[in-house]
Amino acid sequence: MIVLDSHKSHLLAQFEEFYKKKNIIIFCLFTHSSHLIQPLDINCFNVLKQLYSKELEDFIKTYINYIIKTEFLFAFKTAHFKTMTAINI
Repeated sequence: MIVLDSHKSHLLAQFEEFYKKKNIIIFCLFTHSSHLIQPLDINCFNVLKQLYSKELEDFIKTYINYIIKTEFLFAFKTAHFKTMTAINI
């Protein structure tokens, strides 16, 4: 399955032929509405985004203003774990 934003370039005959050959299901969102709908942001990614922001706030409180890979991975891993254990999938 592929989610598209109904842009006219996504609906060209060549693309539709390719999708059909590869058995890809096309799901088109309303034109100029993908920023409103954001299907993946509704559940786990929204929670992940909020928890990651919280982890970054904790770094900022300890005067870490520049995040390097180590801090990013630590904050993301913590937020990811909290997200995946908080949601019943």
